[in-house]
Amino acid sequence: MSLEQKAKDLAAAIKETEEFETLKSAENRLNLDPTAQDLLQNFQNKQQELQEAQQQGQQIEQEEIQSIQGMQQQMQSNETIKNLMDAQQKFDQVLQEVNQTVLSELQ
Repeated sequence: MSLEQKAKDLAAAIKETEEFETLKSAENRLNLDPTAQDLLQNFQNKQQELQEAQQQGQQIEQEEIQSIQGMQQQMQSNETIKNLMDAQQKFDQVLQEVNQTVLSELQ
């Protein structure tokens, strides 16, 4: 069996995990919730805007910091986004465990 086929088999096994299924379900719920989509999109846009400003050496105003903090609070109180973030975190843990296992087997 080739290395590529083994990687595909691993991906298939990961897709069968509860964490992957929960993540996909949370993503589907987000797609059905326009309010949550707008909150998330606005936050990501503002976050990118501030990162670009910092990279260009611009000072971030306190008003902008408060604005993005307000967006974070809104997102944390939105169940759809909260569920998505929780699901992403749990799935990331699965991927970290897989990565650690592979790395430990290489030693």
